[in-house]
Amino acid sequence: MNVTNLLTNENKYNLLAGRVPLLLNRYLGQQFKNEGINLSREQWSILAILYHTDGVSQQFLAEATSRDKPSVTRLVDNLEKLGFVERRNHKTDRRLNLIFLTDSGKEMQDPILNVVSKTIEKATKGLTEEQIVIIRDAFQIVYDNIK
Repeated sequence: MNVTNLLTNENKYNLLAGRVPLLLNRYLGQQFKNEGINLSREQWSILAILYHTDGVSQQFLAEATSRDKPSVTRLVDNLEKLGFVERRNHKTDRRLNLIFLTDSGKEMQDPILNVVSKTIEKATKGLTEEQIVIIRDAFQIVYDNIK
């Protein structure tokens, strides 16, 4: 079966243009702003990695967020200005900086994750648990196919 026959041209456009992720990202940014959290969705993606694995290289962050190194450098620079992260020299490789959460960045984890959770809850309202699992698994398959 040809999957493209299952999708209308509008469905293909929505999928390839990323309308749902764009709208979700815009909404997340609005929610951060409403809660007084000065953070973009892009910056959040860096913090999300650090909340899971603190003290990683910018190269690691670039790979984990599918961004190029200059973009990650700008994001880390801005997060550093906000006081959420700091660069530290690697203990054995002086050419390498590792990115760590500051105390302020750690303190923001719960408020930030609360906004993220509320955003996802609103976005998935009306979906059954089974539908959410199907969406999650489908996006993972698409991701794996392209990566």
